[in-house]
Amino acid sequence: MEGALGGLLWRILFAVTDEADEQSYSAAIPDREQLASDAVDECGNSILRLAYSYLHNMQDAEDILQETLIKLVTVAPSFISPAHRKAWLMKVASNLSKNRIDYNRLRISDELDENIPAAGTNEDLSFVWEAVRSLPVKQREVIHLFYQEGYSTSEISSITGRRESTVRSDLKRGRDRLRDMLKEADDFE
Repeated sequence: MEGALGGLLWRILFAVTDEADEQSYSAAIPDREQLASDAVDECGNSILRLAYSYLHNMQDAEDILQETLIKLVTVAPSFISPAHRKAWLMKVASNLSKNRIDYNRLRISDELDENIPAAGTNEDLSFVWEAVRSLPVKQREVIHLFYQEGYSTSEISSITGRRESTVRSDLKRGRDRLRDMLKEADDFE
């Protein structure tokens, strides 16, 4: 990003008020703009979907995306690979989302927006994701990370901070519960 758009990104992310502040931020780490831009291009939708799966509120999910990017450019960690960067971003977004849930306990959530693009889904599976939404948080989290984001159980274990055996148990319990819910819904239709 260059020019006005790059300056706008800095003002949004860091509440920069004048050009002198912007230059001091840019001089500290020259690749911050590129780092944030690459992260949004590569992982923006995934982070947004993950945050939304926790929060069920698009404004809060967008805030989590922004906070995740701020964390990325302020910490500026070094990554081994793009997959390592994505896993780090997902972990940060997951933690920020959990913190926001505690903060927003009394807020009303909005409905799931089916317009969020999902990787490789062309079918209307809204009834399945409605059933997933009714699962307990731990099961919903692993179902989302396993099926929607494509992480293995060991990767989910490191993202969530739970043991791999616990992740596998939550995944199995979530699948069993979904199977029962979807079977019930199919029997009544």
